[in-house]
Amino acid sequence: MFNLRGRSPGTSGGRPFSKKIIFTLVTVLVGLGILFWYANQLVVSINPEAGLPKQCFTAQIGEEWNIAFTHSVQLTTVEEFFRVDGIDKLMMTHTRYQSLGVGLPYSPAEGTLIHTSDGKFILKMDRPYKTVKLRTAVQAKPRIVHQGRVYDLCDLYGQGTLVEIKAEKRYQYWLN
Repeated sequence: MFNLRGRSPGTSGGRPFSKKIIFTLVTVLVGLGILFWYANQLVVSINPEAGLPKQCFTAQIGEEWNIAFTHSVQLTTVEEFFRVDGIDKLMMTHTRYQSLGVGLPYSPAEGTLIHTSDGKFILKMDRPYKTVKLRTAVQAKPRIVHQGRVYDLCDLYGQGTLVEIKAEKRYQYWLN
């Protein structure tokens, strides 16, 4: 009879997977699951023209971020607040600024204007955007603010660069 290396007839069939192979398979599957989860996270991406390096931050649906800049005529800070509503879905929820004047919204047709106790103005609105595009200018000092982190667009990309901001999945950000 054949030597089955000490196996009884009940266990002499095919060899079961070794513990190393099972561990390796489980590790690979868990790793792929984590990669899939990470790649499918929603991000707000900052995409400059001319192949300059992109930036992004993770955002949940309903989360807000804002663009702050110095108004060219009034020379005061203007902040535009956006909410992430999904892929290619940004909603400008309100604008906050320090004075009324040329180039600043004030009409009731544009939204609800509130004058705050600290002398600022807030225009509440729901204005949808697929993407937000702006051109950097040293005089305006445009910056994106998200959870206390500031992305100074002029420091990142210099004067006059067209920047597109959008909500997308992280894997889309990687591929574009």
